[in-house]
Amino acid sequence: MVRQIAVYGSYRARLPVRQRYWKKRADGVRQRYWKQTKRKKTVEASGRYEFSGKGKDLYKAVVKAHRIVPKGFVTVSAEKFVEQSEQ
Repeated sequence: MVRQIAVYGSYRARLPVRQRYWKKRADGVRQRYWKQTKRKKTVEASGRYEFSGKGKDLYKAVVKAHRIVPKGFVTVSAEKFVEQSEQ
């Protein structure tokens, strides 16, 4: 039997801070690039997951969903979400 559950609201996530820097190319042109730094900042975001699958997979997906912030509305299988988040 396939079940569904939704997880929604605002979440806190720690995201890496990106820094813009200038680099001179081999042909002499200066160009801007973005680089990730080791520093992280706490960001509040809102989003919603809709999970479907077996009960055990739903439980694991809900636990992991509080650490990963979705952008907007995401519908996904609980089994695939758990698989991808473990990598």
